Amino acid sequence: MPWVNKKKCVSCKKCIKKCPVDAIYMAKGKAVIEEGKCINCGKCIKICPVKAILKDRDLVKFKISENLKSAKSSLESSKNQRAKKRLIKSQLRQLKREQEIIRGTIKELKRIKL
Repeated sequence: MPWVNKKKCVSCKKCIKKCPVDAIYMAKGKAVIEEGKCINCGKCIKICPVKAILKDRDLVKFKISENLKSAKSSLESSKNQRAKKRLIKSQLRQLKREQEIIRGTIKELKRIKL
């Protein structure tokens, strides 16, 4: 499903007008795509003048980049090497927990019989 990079969105509303199923609305001056309504036609991606609407696969790269920026910013504010190591270990633990949650959810979803 397409997603909106809110930092890039300029509130032009072209995506709202182009969406054939009214899956996009504005919230706090930024476009929001409703997952339940979106049919993945990609028209919003093509019409966006600032390339603020991206494909799913672009989300992975974006999130990795954002995570690394956040980590580097945190490391810059740390005073010594020991504090930096603790910070990295803490972030790794958090990401591993998130990974376990995702793997567990995927496993359980596969067990659901339709």
